[in-house]
Amino acid sequence: MTRLFALLLFASTAAAVEPPRLLDPNLQIELIASEPDLVTPTGCCFDDDGSLLVIECHTHFPPDDYVGPKTDRIYRFDDSDGDGVLDRRTLFYEGGIATMNIVNLGDGSFAVATRSDVVRLRDTDGDKVADERSVLLTHKTDAVYPHNGLAGLTRGPDGWLYVGQGENFGEPYELVGTDGSKQIGGGEGGNVFRCKMDGSDVQRVATGFWNPFGLCFDSARRLWGVGNDPDAMPPNRLMHIVPCGDYGFQFRFGRAGVHPLQAWDGEFPGTLPMTAGTGEAACAVAAHGEHLWVTSWGDNRIERHSLVQRGATWGTTVETVVQGDANFRPVAMAVAADGAIYVTDWVDRSYPVHGKGRLWRVVRQTDDANVTGGDVPALTDAEKLAATLREDGTLAIDRRLQGLDNADPFVRQSATFGLVQTDQLKSLRREQATTAGQRVALLTAWRWKELVAPSSLSADERRVLIEWGLGDESDAVRLAAIRWATERDCKDQLAMIEGLLQRPETSPRLFSAVIASIAYLETGSASRRSRDPAIEKLLIEFAGNSNASPKLRAMAIRRIPEVSETPTDQQLRQWLDDQSDRDFAKEIVRLLAARDGKASLDQLASIAADERFDLQTRADALAGLSRNAGSYATLINRASLPKQPETLRVEARRMQKRNWGADESRPDKDDLEAWMALIADRGNVDAGRRVFFRTTCVNCHRHSGRGAQTGPDLTTLSGNMTKRRVLDSILHPSKEVGPLYVPWKILTTDGNVLTGLKLDRAGAGNSMRFQGADGEVFEVPLADVEQQEPVDLSIMPTGLEGTMSIGELRDLIAFLIGE
Repeated sequence: MTRLFALLLFASTAAAVEPPRLLDPNLQIELIASEPDLVTPTGCCFDDDGSLLVIECHTHFPPDDYVGPKTDRIYRFDDSDGDGVLDRRTLFYEGGIATMNIVNLGDGSFAVATRSDVVRLRDTDGDKVADERSVLLTHKTDAVYPHNGLAGLTRGPDGWLYVGQGENFGEPYELVGTDGSKQIGGGEGGNVFRCKMDGSDVQRVATGFWNPFGLCFDSARRLWGVGNDPDAMPPNRLMHIVPCGDYGFQFRFGRAGVHPLQAWDGEFPGTLPMTAGTGEAACAVAAHGEHLWVTSWGDNRIERHSLVQRGATWGTTVETVVQGDANFRPVAMAVAADGAIYVTDWVDRSYPVHGKGRLWRVVRQTDDANVTGGDVPALTDAEKLAATLREDGTLAIDRRLQGLDNADPFVRQSATFGLVQTDQLKSLRREQATTAGQRVALLTAWRWKELVAPSSLSADERRVLIEWGLGDESDAVRLAAIRWATERDCKDQLAMIEGLLQRPETSPRLFSAVIASIAYLETGSASRRSRDPAIEKLLIEFAGNSNASPKLRAMAIRRIPEVSETPTDQQLRQWLDDQSDRDFAKEIVRLLAARDGKASLDQLASIAADERFDLQTRADALAGLSRNAGSYATLINRASLPKQPETLRVEARRMQKRNWGADESRPDKDDLEAWMALIADRGNVDAGRRVFFRTTCVNCHRHSGRGAQTGPDLTTLSGNMTKRRVLDSILHPSKEVGPLYVPWKILTTDGNVLTGLKLDRAGAGNSMRFQGADGEVFEVPLADVEQQEPVDLSIMPTGLEGTMSIGELRDLIAFLIGE
């Protein structure tokens, strides 16, 4: 292609393509290639000469009438005249099915990941065309979906090749290297593996992902990964990947990610948290100077993450630097020697190949365009400690046991891996693990050992370890043992697991895990949807068992979804008549209030008026009528009369008055000290619970199993947040907006501007669902979206303090912090 022809081609394509918007004024974006010269591109990387190799995928759900090639292609884009513009395209390789990623191996060859293998391509005669192909890894499995097999790919500074594997629909698999070494599995979710550059010595690095589609190392040798899909548990995750790390997801427990034996952010003992949330369908992560850049295929954007120290790992602050419209679908990134970032663009939201595609170049606008900023932070002291615990073969076992009690989960994980890596695990006796943290780690280490080397542990040895864990006094240890027994389908442990429900001190978390484990072991599977019929059946049976303790029955009711048709409202009322325990009554009233149908509301009204019940239960029932107060005005007015008990009277009067903000005696919202003085007295936790569930709080937040899941679950605030901080977040909701809860502004084709939190796709994926500040969910057809972009303001409305009395505010905060 001549230079003149290349410029004319670029000019004609650029005129027809609207570039995505840049939200960083120091950047500029240029279109390098577009269809028909490049279609449906996935991975890309640079060769040693500065040419860019780009995968052109033709096999990702090709339509029956697709006229493109029958296999994938890799094109080489180079600079024909040395002016810095990649103006010439030549074919480097043709072949492969579902080709996802490519990486320069540093020796003149390239590793290419397809769904079913990783191959090495080499140009042996210098003609810029690959003429040698050899298989490094083979992925043996029956699953064939294009992008949940092998995909993530990066070359490590340690000389190993790192490979990401998706959840593979939970199908059994073998990942086999050139020397016959292999890792086997199925059901455990996505993994990161590594092998030597010749494909030998296949090892598992970490597990518990959905689909680690993008991998990279930063200049401090940290491994980063992004997950491509969270199903029903957004957001996608940016993760700091460490050896032996378990990031919580298991496909065997349902693809939705909400099963009690799964974790998404380090909630389960032995699992690790995410670094940050990312946009939907994150495909690539690239280290660029001091930042990590992440592409979001689903949210049409590129994010830039700045690292923030968090012990032996890192969190990030995130900003969107490139925001496109519905026809910007960034996939892969490659960083050039001059600091420019090249981005492949799938263009269309359609999964089947469609003949569209683009390649962009993002650069700084300044004269020193080669400057990429500083490097990422060097290893911290905490990271160095973790490395020592992980790698030092001379470290005494007592030092690692101390590391297992560290408050930092990444330090604990490093000590756990150190036990496995140095074979100290074999000599560690169970009685040496004197703390709950050490016992969790012991179970976690043996579980990992069995995963990577199944023959290293016999069934009898596993049984002894699991029974030891199930008999522990610590919930964390029991949970670790329950998960191991369940994922290994140890039906012989079922009776012992069921026996945990007979303990009076069973916590809500342990109760949920036990019920989920019983359901799985009895049925052999878990639902792939958010609701699991087997779990719900057990919950309903347990809730209706009058021989069970009221406390455990209450836990069962808490877990029953409000949309469940059973138990009926009449059954719930009958249970309450037969058992008036306060915890039990509280959960029945909350379930009736969450259902919000007329039959449910009538039951609440009957409970509120029934003097046989305690005053707190009656007040709870009265508060449950708040959204339909007009229909029950007579009851509410009667409860507000002076002759009524104070608990009922206070609740009824709070329900009657809505214009608390008109009180001019309130201080300015920025005068935090004055507000603290107003709520200094101790609040009423029961009354605060009622405030939470009858005001706008419940429209976005969840607490104790009830409420919406758009905003953070506030159950865990108790004991972890101060009164001052909770008050400040109410007065200034936009002061701290977590990356998981950033609202979006949507401009529609007819000129309307809408704002809401992005939920998920609706119907057949033709619409997006959002939740507005009023808690209402709305849909926007994709065809009507002109532009979408994140906004800085929280979706949590300002002025909430004006919608309640000072007493209500005081009680609400007492409830949230567990005062």
